[in-house]
Amino acid sequence: MKKILALLAVAGMSSAAMADNYGDAQNDLFNNGFSHLDITSVDVTHTASTITFEINVRGDMNPGTGGSNWGKYMIGIDTGAAGGASDNGWTRPINWTGGQGIDFWVGTWADNGGYGMGGELRSQPGGALLDATYTTGLLISGSTSNFKQTITLSRAALGLTGNDTFRFDVMSSGGGGGDPGVDHLSRSDLATSDWSVASDSGTLLSYTIPSPSVLALAGMGGLVAARRRRA
Repeated sequence: MKKILALLAVAGMSSAAMADNYGDAQNDLFNNGFSHLDITSVDVTHTASTITFEINVRGDMNPGTGGSNWGKYMIGIDTGAAGGASDNGWTRPINWTGGQGIDFWVGTWADNGGYGMGGELRSQPGGALLDATYTTGLLISGSTSNFKQTITLSRAALGLTGNDTFRFDVMSSGGGGGDPGVDHLSRSDLATSDWSVASDSGTLLSYTIPSPSVLALAGMGGLVAARRRRA
């Protein structure tokens, strides 16, 4: 019976979402009054078919409770494919420092329909639109709550269907097409000194996706170890 329960636990572990939390410094903006642009942390999770980013901010994004919804939230993703772009899908003045580049761009807003999440998924280089919440919404979806925006992407669309490690940065910005990244998750200090000055990323962060088979093997290893201890 114990063996059956252990195997069921392994099966459950292999299908459960994995998660990592990435903290960010607070009050690291050129104007700390823009609290809804101040990223406090980002939670990244994945399932067999999706990757989700939960962007947590210091200030309220809901106008109904006194917040501001004009912020834009962006993700640059480097899957490791050759030919990563040095620019981004919205042509924002953002520099990927140290020769880094991205393969996909996610740009979202918090005022969709007045208050909600709208977003686009674009490939790089070139910024071709792969999907958006205003088209099919199959490759990108999400929601906005008071202090969090949730963005869910298709793993298949990103080419991340197996054991993969990808690198990324998360940024906040304003509504102007020439606005830089006001806050970058990849750095704990000022990313830009003004709306008119391009922002610089830090070293891109990394997230690793283990396959269900790897998790299952890890669980089986635990079963073998337990059996040896009992022997």
